[in-house]
Amino acid sequence: VSAGSGGMASQCSLVRRQATDAWGDDFDRRRPRPGRGGATSDGGGRPRFDRRAPKRRKQLVTEDGMDLLYGVNPVLNALRSGRRESFGDLRVQASLMEGVLKRSRKNPQLVRIVDVAEEREVPVVWTEKHDLNMLANNRPHQGVVLAASPLEPESLDGLEPATADEGLEGEGGSAQCWLALDEVVDPQNLGALLRSACFLGATGVVYCAKNSAGLTPAVSKASAGALEVMDVHSTKNMPKFLDKSKANGWRVVGTSLEPSSVSLSQVDPQEPTILVLGNEGHGLRTNVMSCCEVFVRIAGQREPASDGDPDVDSLNVSVSGGILLNHFLSRDRPGVE
Repeated sequence: VSAGSGGMASQCSLVRRQATDAWGDDFDRRRPRPGRGGATSDGGGRPRFDRRAPKRRKQLVTEDGMDLLYGVNPVLNALRSGRRESFGDLRVQASLMEGVLKRSRKNPQLVRIVDVAEEREVPVVWTEKHDLNMLANNRPHQGVVLAASPLEPESLDGLEPATADEGLEGEGGSAQCWLALDEVVDPQNLGALLRSACFLGATGVVYCAKNSAGLTPAVSKASAGALEVMDVHSTKNMPKFLDKSKANGWRVVGTSLEPSSVSLSQVDPQEPTILVLGNEGHGLRTNVMSCCEVFVRIAGQREPASDGDPDVDSLNVSVSGGILLNHFLSRDRPGVE
């Protein structure tokens, strides 16, 4: 796609292709017309604009089942990692076109996105902000929307025998830690947990194949693109997964506010561990709790209300997950380099 006039178009040799059909019938490309819509090359170095704005989408998928990723980090990571099987069009906000073509330092990530799209031969279509809003269902797209095939998680029925993390040395090195999510249904929570797991270096993540949030564009956005660069697994039966993993030497740690739970500081982080977090409403299911060897809690510091009951008695599951993962994976303890 070339855009602008004269030398501006030569500053960035974008893919000279018509937009694919991945977007369905939302755009009419029969003739160039200034105004709202996408812009592709008309062969003369001028932007070609789509005639009609797209319909607003309740589900962020195209008519042929491709995900509509939105946001700088999800789009950039998806293009760089190449873990998705195929890509459709990359739509970029038209008002940012001049800065991208001039390689402005104000939007280095956007410039990088267009560069990687060119490397992967992904068609780039310059699109009005209003139309990006419609495609992203008024979510924060940051000027980019990418059509990409869905991610398919690998199914696991248990973990192999645990081994020491080869990336850490010495007796104080952190052991491996997996994050298991038992029916976490909020895409924002799932995305935030994936972000923490990726940032802190969790060995892997496994979630319930049923009654859980899927690996959707909303989850990718909430994860700041972590979903696009890390392996996320699913399991059809969480209790069986935990039992099989225990038999292979993994310690299963659950979270609970029950009196039997212990303070996080009392749990040795050196053992290979599966950290299990439950649903936002009811927590861990009973059959999942029966698989846990120890339960931990995060002690709050706020004083009880005047009637003796705490006014805030727990943390959001994604916040709890970040704190717990940091305990098991932190390298700031003595002996950890």
